[in-house]
Amino acid sequence: MTKKLECPLEGCHATIEAETEQEVMAQAEEHANSSHPELELDEETAENIRSNIRDV
Repeated sequence: MTKKLECPLEGCHATIEAETEQEVMAQAEEHANSSHPELELDEETAENIRSNIRDV
């Protein structure tokens, strides 16, 4: 089942889709580094991102 993540940051409409949560998280990290360089990717932020991943 495909996993989907919509960027949780206000005003950002990026969507990530991948086959596994790990792939989504890797793409989310790339997105954060390129589009949200001010965002600190600590464990709390990673958990917040994981909680927004949905099955589609």
